[in-house]
Amino acid sequence: MSRPSGTAPLLVALLSFGIGVALAYWGGMLEVGVAASSTGDADRPSYPLVVVLLGTLIGTAGPLVGIGWYLRRRVPMTGRLHRGQALWIGLAWGTVAYFLASSLNGLAGMFVGGNVAPGFIEEFLKLLLPVILLLSSRSYRTPQLGVWLVFVSSAWFALLEGISYIVTAIDPVLNGGPVPSDEAFDTSMSVVVRVIAEASHPLITVGAAIIIWLAATRFSAAKAVGIGILAYLAAALIHGLNDAVISGPIREWSVPLSVALLAVYVIAILVFWFRPQVLRLQAYDVADDAPSARTAARSSTEEDRTS
Repeated sequence: MSRPSGTAPLLVALLSFGIGVALAYWGGMLEVGVAASSTGDADRPSYPLVVVLLGTLIGTAGPLVGIGWYLRRRVPMTGRLHRGQALWIGLAWGTVAYFLASSLNGLAGMFVGGNVAPGFIEEFLKLLLPVILLLSSRSYRTPQLGVWLVFVSSAWFALLEGISYIVTAIDPVLNGGPVPSDEAFDTSMSVVVRVIAEASHPLITVGAAIIIWLAATRFSAAKAVGIGILAYLAAALIHGLNDAVISGPIREWSVPLSVALLAVYVIAILVFWFRPQVLRLQAYDVADDAPSARTAARSSTEEDRTS
C-alpha cells in the first residue's frame, strides 16, 4: 500500500517543529543560568539567543518546507522555464516586502483599528511584485510559475517575521532585564506560537494567488481583475482574523486558548482555503499538459507505423 502524498511533508514539518521547540526550551534554560551568574544590569552573553534562534529557524522552516514540498508534489515544476529565476526573485521580494510591512504596520498601529491593518498590508505586499510580473511578463502568466514565486516570497517573509519576533522577545533579557522563573517554558511557547502563525503566511497568500492566476487565464481582463480583488480581500480578512482576534483580545484573556485556536485556525486555512485551490491548480496543470501529451503519443504512433 502506497503512502499518501502528504505523509513525508507532514513528517518533516512535525519533526522540525519538535526539534525547534526543544532547542528553544534549552535556550530559555541557558538564559536563566546566564542571568543568575551575571551581576547588575550589564549585558549578558548572547549564546542563549543563538540557541533560541536556531530553534526558531528549524521549527519555522520545517513546516514551510513541508508546505512547499506538498505544493511541488501536486504541481510539479520540473522542466518549467524560469523556476530558478522565480526562486531568487521570490527571496529578494520576500525580504523587501517584510521590511516594508514592518514599517507600514508600525505606522498603522498608531491609529484606531491598527491591529486589522497588517492583514491588508502584508497580503498586498506579498502579492504586489508577482502580480506586476503577471501583468508585464509573458513567462509569469503561467499559473504554476506565478504561484511558485508567490510561495517563495511569502514563505521567506514568514521566516524573517518569525525570527524578528523572537529576537524582540529575548533581547530585553540579554540586555540585563529581569528573567521570569519560567523563562524556559515562555521561550519555547513563543517559538510554538511563531511556528504555527508563520505557517499561515504561504497558506493564505498562495490560496489567493491560485485564484488570481487561474482567473487571469480563463476570464476577460475586467472579470479577472474583479476576481483578483476579491481574492486579495478574502486573504486579508483571513489574515486579520488572527491579528485582530486570536492574537489580540483572546490572547490577552487566555494564552492557552489563543494558542489552541491559532492551531485550529491554521488547520482550517490548510483544509478549506489552501488545499482546495492547490487541487484546482493541479487539475489545470493536468489539463494544460494534456495537449502536449497527446501530441507526443501521436508522434510515437506515427513512428511505430513508419518503422
